[in-house]
Amino acid sequence: MGPPMTPNEIIDGIDQLLSLPDVVVRINELIESDTSLIEEIADVISHDPALSAQLLKLVNSAFYGFPAQIDSMSRATNLIGTDEIRSLVLASSTASVFGNVSTELIDMDSFWHRSVYCGLIAKKLYRLTHKGNGESQFLMGLLHDIGRLVLLTTMSNDYAQLLQQAKDSHEPLHELERRWLGFDAAEIGATLLERWHLPSVLWVPVKFQHAPQQSDRLLPECQLLGLAIKITNCVEPELKSSDLSEQLKQLDQLQLGNIELTAAEVETIAMEANMEAFEVLSIINPGATTVF
Repeated sequence: MGPPMTPNEIIDGIDQLLSLPDVVVRINELIESDTSLIEEIADVISHDPALSAQLLKLVNSAFYGFPAQIDSMSRATNLIGTDEIRSLVLASSTASVFGNVSTELIDMDSFWHRSVYCGLIAKKLYRLTHKGNGESQFLMGLLHDIGRLVLLTTMSNDYAQLLQQAKDSHEPLHELERRWLGFDAAEIGATLLERWHLPSVLWVPVKFQHAPQQSDRLLPECQLLGLAIKITNCVEPELKSSDLSEQLKQLDQLQLGNIELTAAEVETIAMEANMEAFEVLSIINPGATTVF
């Protein structure tokens, strides 16, 4: 297989190829700034017709359930808030950035469906346990696996062999990645998110998703993402199985830090995410061809 590299060297090699659109960079800067106004953010989005149309479609969907039609970005931004706007902008843009990954190597529809599902699970877990809006958690769940797409973009043949090896041997993919490269796709994904100037609350949990206890900061967020991934792996949303309680029995004791979750709470979260994932997916990845 290919020569050893560091995550930074891999990202350096494709920096231009995987850069976020200027409009997304500007929106992120505005949201991170303490002095920007909601109107400024809405104005930047309004100058990108395709992005505006996509966001208005989502804001007017059953996912939000607003009683009246929302026809302007300033009203949409006011109603759902800047954190949620950033989530939607990044979600739709990331799907576009990786739009050229070979579909012979990976089923991209299933990849994004699973990613959206994991994001929704993380958001709902956070809302249940912290009573916050959970937008950062949605993004870290949505983007937790993009390191795999980076590897498929940069070293597709070697990585395709590794994917097949994981399938045949039933060994965890991240362990095979570490043996091959000295690090795993999670670290590459975190490096890319950091390079995109996203806040550490997004990329640190992505980096430590397989070993939350190894992180020296943001431990609750790392643990939450780890649990969201476990639930996602149990439920396999793309398989559309209806017997959630049976699938969720595979989970260890359902504990998040010092907060215990009941099996019923986790089952409710999983069911809600199942229902919402299709709608979110159809809007952030409109090129999806699979009929689920």
